[in-house]
This record gives sequence, structure tokens and C-alpha cells, in this order.
Amino acid sequence: GRRDDRGGRRGAWPDVPSDGPSEVSIQAAEGTSLSETGEAALAMLVDLLTEMDYGVEGTISEEDGRVSFDLQTEAYGEVFVAREMGLLRSMEYLVEKIVNDGDRRVKISLDVNGARAQADEDLGQSARDLAQRAIEEERVYKMGPLDPRGRRLVHIALREVQGVTTESEGEGVFRRICIIPD
Repeated sequence: GRRDDRGGRRGAWPDVPSDGPSEVSIQAAEGTSLSETGEAALAMLVDLLTEMDYGVEGTISEEDGRVSFDLQTEAYGEVFVAREMGLLRSMEYLVEKIVNDGDRRVKISLDVNGARAQADEDLGQSARDLAQRAIEEERVYKMGPLDPRGRRLVHIALREVQGVTTESEGEGVFRRICIIPD
């Protein structure tokens, strides 16, 4: 048979269901009023998902310069989170670049089926576990390279852990967090 080799260094993309839902329904979360930029982000994401024919439901919220989308989809969930959440990250980046101009600056955050929230929690727990080991063994531990968002989450997760401090080291994509016992 014919081989479909879409894989890369991080594995193949999952198959996109051909019979999945195509309707996009994203509503403002209760008590949320959107800024002009929030409205633009919502319109842009709905247009993208509609063009992709990926039916999702979800909510949008906005506070402190961050527009957050919490999307739900049974059919396309795996596609969004495959290869280290590649599609999710790409869509965040694209929507953010399109809606931010000149004086308007907002961060766009997408989550699908709670996968991003779970990954954030797992990263925080890993950092806390390493911090315990650093304290017990009285040695510095270095986490693997993390993107800026991941580094920020680790710094926040360990801010309240007594007995350790954190520092970033390295450059660019190789930047990592050092967990240092006091």
C-alpha cells in the first residue's frame, strides 16, 4: 500500500477525521466583555477554524491583556495537541500576530479539551518534584530546555517552595531553568 509519511522528528500527525463536525460556536464566558482586540481575535479564530472545517465549541474570556479560548472538540482534539501541541501553538501565534498592531498588544491563549491546562499542571508538578530532590540531595537540578511560557510557569510554581531559588541560563531555544537549593 501507499505509505503516508507526514512524520517529522516528533512523530506523525494523527489522521484528521473526514466526518467530524464543522460548526464553530465560541461564546463569551459569563461576565466577560470583550475589547475591540478580543472581538478581532474571536472573529479571526472562528474564520480560521471554519476554513479548516474543524467544528469546535468553546468560550472566550479576556482579562489583563490576555484573550483566552477554552475549546472543546471530541473529533479534532488529538490533531490540536499532536507533536507537542503544534497546531494549538501555531494558531495562537497566528491569531496573536494578526490582531496585535501598533498600540494594541494582547496575548492569545488557546486550550483544547483542557490539554494545555493539564500540561501546565504536569510541568508545575515536575518542577516541584525536582525542587524536593534538590533540597534533599543539596544539589542543583537543571530542567530541559523550555519555551518562555514554560519557564514562566516553572518560576511561578517554585516561587512558594521554601528552600530553593530558580534561575534561567542559556540562550534562545536552549534556555533552561536551574533549581538551586538555598
